[in-house]
Amino acid sequence: MGRPKDDARRHELLTACVRYAQERGLFGLTVRPLADEIGTSARNLLHHFESREHLISEIVDEVLADQLETSRALLSRIRRQKTAATAPPRNVVADVIADGLELSWAHTTTPQGRIQMAMFFEIYTAAMRDNDLRKRFVDPVITEWVTPMAQALEQASVVNALSLAHRVLAVHRGLLLQATATGATPEIAAAHKDAVHCIRNEICTA
Repeated sequence: MGRPKDDARRHELLTACVRYAQERGLFGLTVRPLADEIGTSARNLLHHFESREHLISEIVDEVLADQLETSRALLSRIRRQKTAATAPPRNVVADVIADGLELSWAHTTTPQGRIQMAMFFEIYTAAMRDNDLRKRFVDPVITEWVTPMAQALEQASVVNALSLAHRVLAVHRGLLLQATATGATPEIAAAHKDAVHCIRNEICTA
C-alpha cells in the first residue's frame, strides 16, 4: 500500500502550483521545474496529483472556482435586481451593470489581477480546441455574467436582453484581453470607460 496523502499538504501544494502556473503559464507546465521552484520533488507532486494532466485539470478547477467566487461578489447587486419583487427602472439596472463592469475592470487591471487574467485567457483560448474544457470552464464563466444581466434587463423591460448581455460581456472581456496583453494603458482604460458609458445609455433608452 502506498503512503497516504496529506490533504493539508496537498492543498498547500496546489496553491503553490496555481501561483507558479499564473507566472509561468499552464499548458506548457512540466513537473520537475515546477517541483524545484515550489520546494518539493516531482515524485511528491505525482504522489499527490497522480499525473501532470491531472494536476493541470485541478489547477483549471481552482482558477474556475476563484473566477466564479469573484464574479459573484462583483455581480451581487445585479443578482439582487433579478430577484426583486417589482420591476426596477431601467436607469437603476443600467447603473448597477455599469458599476459591476467598472468594479471588474478595477479588480482585474491591478498587477495581481493581470497575472490572474493572463491564465484565465490562456485557459479560455485552449478551450477553443478542447470541447471538455469549453464545457467545464468557458460555459460557466460566460453564464455567470450573462444570466443575471439578462434577467435584470428583462425585468426592466429591455428588448433583446439576452443579446445585449452577451454583447456587454464581449466588449468588457475584449478590452480586458487587450489590457492583459499590453497593460491597462490610459487609452485602453478610456476605451473601457467609453464602452461602459455607451452601455449605460443604451440600456436606459432601449
